[in-house]
Amino acid sequence: MHKVDILAQEWKLSAGALLEGEFLSGLTAGTLDPEYYRAYIRETYFNAAQNVKNMSLFQAHLQTSNRSLEAKFLKHAAMEIGHDEMALADYGILGGDVAAARRSRPLPTTEAMAAFIVFQIQHRNPLAYLGYLYHLEALPIEIGEQALSGLARIGVPREATTFLNEHAEADPVHVKWNREYIEGFVRSDEDFEALLYGMRGTCELHAAMFQGSIESVRRSRLPQAKAA
Repeated sequence: MHKVDILAQEWKLSAGALLEGEFLSGLTAGTLDPEYYRAYIRETYFNAAQNVKNMSLFQAHLQTSNRSLEAKFLKHAAMEIGHDEMALADYGILGGDVAAARRSRPLPTTEAMAAFIVFQIQHRNPLAYLGYLYHLEALPIEIGEQALSGLARIGVPREATTFLNEHAEADPVHVKWNREYIEGFVRSDEDFEALLYGMRGTCELHAAMFQGSIESVRRSRLPQAKAA
């Protein structure tokens, strides 16, 4: 079986818990608490800002002589710049304090997702990053239209969904590019195993990031949190 076909099959298995989790199942059904979405888009701001740096880190550790593909990847990285600001603007439209978000830190579950792939790049095998990237770009294609419809049903205005709209539109092209990266950069069984590990770990930690957003809202509603 072709590597990208194996990866697609493995992603369906690995992303099952994420897709069926409280956040995404509620989002696609249109029953999600809108405040959970606002909390999530705040965390997405931090993750999107880190991802551009992770793309540079991946390229710095990559051992390849495929210069044309490196150039394409560099162009891809440049296209991701500013997506964090899209998420932050969406957060502001939803009533979030943009200035406070800029000064604050992400939730530990958000940092865990970024830290996982940084560790893989620096200390294991940088090809794990392509598994991380595969997941982030496969997810909007899988749930994009349902998610946007669900957001509309729970009263989230379209102008507060620029981040999701951008990725629903652009990621089909990026998935094609990712297939090219896999074919051009993955040179051994060890590389491919690293890629699969990166994808599986990212699915698990992304699920934790979604749930962390929900739990942060629930904590903020506790009596002692309000009193503080």
